[in-house]
Amino acid sequence: MSSKLSVVPSRNGRKSGLRRLVYRPQTQSSKIDSDWRSTKDRLRRTVARVPEVVIKVTGGGSKSAGVLRYMNYISRNGALMTVDQSGEHLDGKDNLRDVHASWDLDLQRAHDKRGQTLHHSFNIIFSMPAKTAPDKLLEAVQAFAQLRFSRRQYIMALHTPETDPSRNPPPHPHVHVVVRAEDEDGYRLHIRKSTLRIWRESFAAELRARGIEANATARAERGVSLKGRGSAEYHIRERGDVSTAHARRFAEAADDLHKGLAEPKPWEIAMAARRRKVLKELARNAAALRYKGDVELAERVERFARELPPLDSERSKMQRALLEQVKSRLQPESVKDLLQPQEHDTQ
Repeated sequence: MSSKLSVVPSRNGRKSGLRRLVYRPQTQSSKIDSDWRSTKDRLRRTVARVPEVVIKVTGGGSKSAGVLRYMNYISRNGALMTVDQSGEHLDGKDNLRDVHASWDLDLQRAHDKRGQTLHHSFNIIFSMPAKTAPDKLLEAVQAFAQLRFSRRQYIMALHTPETDPSRNPPPHPHVHVVVRAEDEDGYRLHIRKSTLRIWRESFAAELRARGIEANATARAERGVSLKGRGSAEYHIRERGDVSTAHARRFAEAADDLHKGLAEPKPWEIAMAARRRKVLKELARNAAALRYKGDVELAERVERFARELPPLDSERSKMQRALLEQVKSRLQPESVKDLLQPQEHDTQ
């Protein structure tokens, strides 16, 4: 650890001209420099719109047989190679069946203190955009799992558009990981929003260590308003169907439009607050960059802030679509009357 002796002037009022020598460790200064370098690197990636890592988590079911079915699914019934926590390659359904039996899922707690059913495992998907090198992606996920799931049993399988078992495979490579919910000592895996944020940053770092440009920022930092939907809703939409959840949200938006409810929803107010916070942070970082002489990056950050897309919500998009549908069916005069506030006789 490096350190230095710095000279500090004596306090006011002292007659002695002696100066005091004070020992000052360099750890705090080094940490600040390291944090600022990390901030600059993140800003460079963000303004360059480097691909964002994606991690999706679903429960693995509360029945042991369901976990085995998912293991068979991600391996195409043993046709694809899977890898376990020891780096061992598993081929064939028999090997998967043996691994599943070794997990002793029935020995895990079935319910929590409130009596709610607990998952036996978690299904986690790590993905990157199309044309990402699949072998590097798998290496990054393996390194991530060894770090984050060091005392847990898990298996993983790489899917590419050519090997994905679904009917409409996505064009990007991704890795499925099945993780036993409890570790060797019986501690359960708890996955919260803060957990996913840390995981995304760790996963992106593993990719960058292997030469793959990757970033892990929040949607608000990138100016993205709309929240992504879950994998179940994604697959329903890919089939050309409408999910029950989507239909319910659409009905609520239509009802608000019909009743003339224009007040923003709580989540839309929160969205605006996050945007204000992001803009303040970008302005602060741009000022710091200018102060430290990195004018080129400061200008890119300022341009990025100016070009952030306007805030939008799913409810607003649905309501605009409804109004466009009405406009296309009615004469212009009728539409104008429809959009004008109606006056009622109060007598």
